Amino acid sequence: MKDVWEMLAVVPCFGSLATVDGGKPRVRPFAFMFEENGRFYFCTASDKKVYQQLVACPFIEFTRTSEDMRWLRIGGEIRFDEDIRQKEKCFEKYPMLKDIYQTPDNPLFKVFCLEHGTATIDSMTPNPQKVVTF
Repeated sequence: MKDVWEMLAVVPCFGSLATVDGGKPRVRPFAFMFEENGRFYFCTASDKKVYQQLVACPFIEFTRTSEDMRWLRIGGEIRFDEDIRQKEKCFEKYPMLKDIYQTPDNPLFKVFCLEHGTATIDSMTPNPQKVVTF
């Protein structure tokens, strides 16, 4: 898992998030917030289509590519987390959230985490692909 954490430790950590919408894939730019206790945290707003997609089908895949052209994919089933401490951590990690939501307890502000799934690191080198289940 050390390699997974290293690829997500970049701040800001932007990548692409894939969801399902009516049986079709939807991909959009997205920010990874933080990792805690083996859970990968993200956030969104309840008035966005991505939130509606996550409620309807709670499976995601997040990917990012490093500067050395390795790529990470993490995926699985998410769950929403209303714990104010997790919301506050998002605000600490990304102060720009204050401009959007003002406070962590804004009812529009939603945090979700990927708790169990698979992480894959790959590259266009002869090195073997790394797959980790968490």
